[in-house]
Amino acid sequence: MLTKNVNASTLSPEQVWDIMNSGRINEVKVRRFWTNNRHYFLFLLAFGMGALMMLFLSNKSGESERMAFDAQAAASIMPAEPVKPEFSRENLFNEIQEIGILCPKVVYAQAELESAFLSAGSSVKTNNLFGMRYPGQRPTKAVGLYLQGKDTIIYGNRAELRPYLTRPTYAVYAHWTDAVADYKLWQDYSFKTRQKYIEFLSRVYATAPEYANRIQEMVSQR
Repeated sequence: MLTKNVNASTLSPEQVWDIMNSGRINEVKVRRFWTNNRHYFLFLLAFGMGALMMLFLSNKSGESERMAFDAQAAASIMPAEPVKPEFSRENLFNEIQEIGILCPKVVYAQAELESAFLSAGSSVKTNNLFGMRYPGQRPTKAVGLYLQGKDTIIYGNRAELRPYLTRPTYAVYAHWTDAVADYKLWQDYSFKTRQKYIEFLSRVYATAPEYANRIQEMVSQR
């Protein structure tokens, strides 16, 4: 580097040449350095870009795995709705027995008599195995009612369907198994098994006139 006290007259021709061409010499040195070492720089550049790409793909893969895990976790928390069986006479009888309907053979015969096992009349449209009317009071599995005279199905809850109950109506079910479940609700609502059995005992088993009342009182206290 030149200082303020340097006098060109005191420099040799070689020193003047070096000073005049120092910038060009440095440029040549840089080019030569790049030519000799550029493959290292290119390698480092390629390596860096590859590392960034791997990091990007790893984040994407992790995100996909997390999404898959979240979906699997949600599926395990929310159990899938069970698949309802196709209708067959065997499946019908098994369903009647499994839900605890009384006198299953009698009820099975009713299904044959009332709907010919879902092959007669409006039973095909309504899934109504037993010719069950839409109830006005008891619990029900029906999702609507069938207006027989108009061959029309109307869906709704009890409050919405109540105005139609003055006409001949039949219950409509989403699936035939709902008709079986509704028969069980009707049976439990209408046929009080315990009371019937107590009355039976009072007729054929007991001699005391207050036998039925006494049994009923003891059962109620338990």
